[in-house]
Amino acid sequence: MHTLEATGPASSQEILADLWTRALERHKSGALDEALTLYLACLAHRPDSAEAYYMLGLCQIQSRHSIEAEAALAQAARLKPADPLLQRSHGNILKVLGRYDEALRCYDVALALKPDYAETHRSRGQVLKSLGRSEAALAAYDAALAVRPDYPEAHLSRANLLAELGRSDAALEGYERTLALDPLCVEAYNNRGVLFNGQGRYREAIFSFCKAISLRKNYPEAFNNRGITLKSLGKYEAALQDYNNALSLRPDYPEAFNNRGNVFKEVQRAEEALASYGQAIALRPDYPEAYNNRAVVLADLHRGEEALRDYDQAIALRPDYAEAHFNRALCLLQLGRLAEGWPGYEWRWRNANLRMPSRSFTEPLWRGEALAGQTLLLYGEQGLGDAIQLCRYIPLVAARGGRVVLEVDRTLVGLLGQLDGLDQVVVRGEPLPAFDYQCPLMSLPLAFGTTLDTIPTAPAYLAADPARVERWRTRLGPATRPRIGLVWSGNSHHRNDSCRSLPFAALADLISERFDFLCLQKEIRDSEIVRAAERPGLRLFCDEIVDFADTAALCELADLVISVDTSVAHLAGALGRPLWLVLPANSDWRWLLDRPDSPWYPSARLYRQSVVDGLKGEWGPVLASLAREMEARFA
Repeated sequence: MHTLEATGPASSQEILADLWTRALERHKSGALDEALTLYLACLAHRPDSAEAYYMLGLCQIQSRHSIEAEAALAQAARLKPADPLLQRSHGNILKVLGRYDEALRCYDVALALKPDYAETHRSRGQVLKSLGRSEAALAAYDAALAVRPDYPEAHLSRANLLAELGRSDAALEGYERTLALDPLCVEAYNNRGVLFNGQGRYREAIFSFCKAISLRKNYPEAFNNRGITLKSLGKYEAALQDYNNALSLRPDYPEAFNNRGNVFKEVQRAEEALASYGQAIALRPDYPEAYNNRAVVLADLHRGEEALRDYDQAIALRPDYAEAHFNRALCLLQLGRLAEGWPGYEWRWRNANLRMPSRSFTEPLWRGEALAGQTLLLYGEQGLGDAIQLCRYIPLVAARGGRVVLEVDRTLVGLLGQLDGLDQVVVRGEPLPAFDYQCPLMSLPLAFGTTLDTIPTAPAYLAADPARVERWRTRLGPATRPRIGLVWSGNSHHRNDSCRSLPFAALADLISERFDFLCLQKEIRDSEIVRAAERPGLRLFCDEIVDFADTAALCELADLVISVDTSVAHLAGALGRPLWLVLPANSDWRWLLDRPDSPWYPSARLYRQSVVDGLKGEWGPVLASLAREMEARFA
């Protein structure tokens, strides 16, 4: 295709040959503007030259003049309609321009002329993929590989599509095959790393990204992707460095700004997180994830109205964005706008980040209608504290005229089994009786249209088992000092545990022999058990607490319960026991904002961190306040 035949007098032939030679030389050396001028000069002598139009089109592609390139390549294909290379080249530029149907027609013509054209089969597959015709695209890649089994680019394209379709094992095989044929294929290393990361195979992902970066130092996507994996491993400073590297190579990289914002959030550098999300949005105004992520930080900073605006923008951009709907609901609930928040809270089932357990019930969801003798299954789907908080609705449910069955964790059966209005308790995982309707406990506030003024509340809606209370009274012995139930940490797997739990060392000075501290935690972390066991004034009962009925008895015998935000706090509140609840600055929605009390638990008093540095609060002032008030209360 680099030969230009001349016609006419010898002098014209010589001029044309000279122009063509110089055009090719300038093109090869990268002097594209000069090459373009020379190709146009050639066409002035030979306006019917498909070869000149073809080379002109290639040069225009390299000069980023895609529209002009399409016109030149189209003319080349018209001048030589039986040339499969020209048909394919025209298809390629149409593909770049997003004119996929036209590109597909060009590829079909090229393949009719040359059925064993592996490159055209691959290009056709790429267009079919862009048109959403995934299976047809796979067939096109297979056709390319049938012609040329050692075609690494076709293996790579096929693997990429398989990865998008969720066929991870087949995609990995494709990447391995690509790398066996082309060990220097950086895209295969990078994309394989993405797949490993999605499978939680973080160390293999890191290796793959490192290999890509070693082969291409200026590869911003690989730095960004390695940063994602490093964040998953908790290596935040290294992740930040990778995002900064990506942005130094590509300053207009919105995904890297967004991902860097996520790390700033994790390390509680709130203002830097907000700035990074803002840069992502400035570069890509239609970026729903960045709006959602910025809103989360704004909500944590108690800037709820600003957060709601960002959530609304994220949802406007992607109406089915479950995470944004759910986060928006949490923000509304935290602001006390319960009636607005409950419907959005139902998006939890579609929020992949929460990994809610799927219950494939065929029975309809109960929405508060009269039951008229029918059976309703209620079930706890989240934490133990949530079940304790929401079981208060069971008498109201029973008043709707039906039979109420409750499914909960085994540790709650002894505590909740005596609730008024409850007909049967089932241990989670055991066979269920027949029922007509079902409703998760956390959906009951929506069913009853709960507002701040209509929260079902009473001094106590649970009671400790008298027999357990007497047994623990004997175990504890005579009360010679004020008894204080104590909980300093909750479930270590909770996503906000690092904020809501206290390190034992932080409250050790609060514990003294002036009081009889009863540890209400069944589980104590390995790193803290020795120090807790040796602390004078603190009694541990880890192995003796069987279930929440035991914990309830201990709460009943305590003059005061001090707890972080965990299930025991809900238990003490449900029992009506005096509860001092210690909360982080960015506390859970149910504790609202800035209030020292809780509409859910009249006996609770809330002690909150103040934000002093980004998203990070300090426990010292909170614990000092607790110490002073304990002394005053029991003076």
